[in-house]
Amino acid sequence: MTDTYLDRDVPAAAAATGSHGASTLQAPFWARPEGVALIVALWMVLHAAIAVVFEIAVNADDAIESYMVQSLELSYVPRNPPLYDWLLWGLQRIFGVGTLSFAVLRYTLLFACAMLVYRVARRMIADPRLQALATFSLSFIWVIGYHSHRILTHSNVMIVAIAGTFLTVMALSRHKSLGLYAGLGLWIAAGVLGKFGFVAFLGALLVACLLEPAYRKVILDPRLLVTVVVAAVPLGIYGFALWRYGQNVAEATAQTIGATGAGWDAVVSSMVGALFGYVLPLVLVVALVFLPYNRGEGAIADDPERAAARRVLRSIIVIGIVATLATTLAMGTASLRDRYFHVFLLLLPVYLFAELERLGGWRPRVWIYLTLLAVVSVGIMLSRMVVPLWPDPRLCGRCIAAEPLYKLQVAVTNKLGASPTLVADDRTSAGRLRAAIPGARVVIVRENQYRPPARTTTGCARVTGIFNGLPKLLLPPADQSTIEVSVKWWSPWMNPHRWSDWQMTILPPDDPLCR
Repeated sequence: MTDTYLDRDVPAAAAATGSHGASTLQAPFWARPEGVALIVALWMVLHAAIAVVFEIAVNADDAIESYMVQSLELSYVPRNPPLYDWLLWGLQRIFGVGTLSFAVLRYTLLFACAMLVYRVARRMIADPRLQALATFSLSFIWVIGYHSHRILTHSNVMIVAIAGTFLTVMALSRHKSLGLYAGLGLWIAAGVLGKFGFVAFLGALLVACLLEPAYRKVILDPRLLVTVVVAAVPLGIYGFALWRYGQNVAEATAQTIGATGAGWDAVVSSMVGALFGYVLPLVLVVALVFLPYNRGEGAIADDPERAAARRVLRSIIVIGIVATLATTLAMGTASLRDRYFHVFLLLLPVYLFAELERLGGWRPRVWIYLTLLAVVSVGIMLSRMVVPLWPDPRLCGRCIAAEPLYKLQVAVTNKLGASPTLVADDRTSAGRLRAAIPGARVVIVRENQYRPPARTTTGCARVTGIFNGLPKLLLPPADQSTIEVSVKWWSPWMNPHRWSDWQMTILPPDDPLCR
């Protein structure tokens, strides 16, 4: 079943000499392709189950997308391209507007990313155990292993496209075909429509390929025109939508970057913090487990094909870090975030384990590393389960995934019917209300960009409230049309329990806020 593994994914020279170390037949189950796929899938399913069963409300980033996908549009807001929203809109037609649709999309994307990273590892690393470790080590990139469950949306589309693009370029370095060049165009279109940061990865990839002879031929081949044409069609349609809606991407990007003019010390501090936030604990754990007293036993001789791919990946990493530092210094911005380094460092685990294979001395320490991976992964799962059970502000702050917004559904249905229009103060509140109250159209008080289309409504109300049980005196003064709702959180480990207080002010259907 797996005896052709090396012929497919390891250079022929390495397979002939046996320098790859262990064949797939000799590798343990967890390092075989079917084992890796099963373990990654199990990880995704468990996290998806936690998101659906334990987290009873959507998080802040999901809430914004929940508000956006009340209709299918070519473009929603200029800050982010629309591919994630298109996918979510389609899934919500199947799974509804609650947490299930977000979990299905998030963990499908993360599974796809992990499997593509695994394919890259299989072509760059000879030993199946290191290939598997490189894939599992995505959990040690904290932005993926922890933050991806809480705050990332569009970025998850982008990382799939980054891994797919790099894998396709690797394939083109061995065999050039119109099909692969067309596929590269589709990956590029998906990346740009996923998140604008993909453009920076594309620039670094282009320079890195031009620096490497085997990959330079990929870029200079006339068939690259097919890639350009395939990518240009969907991107051209999206560009037309931006022009048609008057959406300024440059202006939105400037707002995202925030204040400029910071001193070099603040910029460098922000850069170092974001960089360390991305690479730790991955680099630290790899170094502590595999480097001390390493005598280099079992090192694998370099292979030209794997070496070329490794140099391209190293160039992307170096170019990305240098370009980021230069750009942030030039702009004087200190608002860099660790997740921005997805663009250049997503494949860092593959590079580290490719270098470790050349170094040697890793075999006796594999189980130490696997144990640490398992402990951290289980710890993250348990921490996600604890938040709804014990939503203490000292543990999770606002703890919005544990707030029982669904309890507002009864009051809304009784007063406004099954298809109400609800008015919220901001996109986050609006999206959380929509996810908690199926059938509702939710708008916000002031919206200069996307506003969901009007529809027939059974009633309208403005919903206001303070997160997580702050005193009622902070709510707006009630009047005769105001309904006050106070609910207790489901928090079996907390005593006293937390409470949330909301107000629902009934509005006439022809009120400007309801239109």
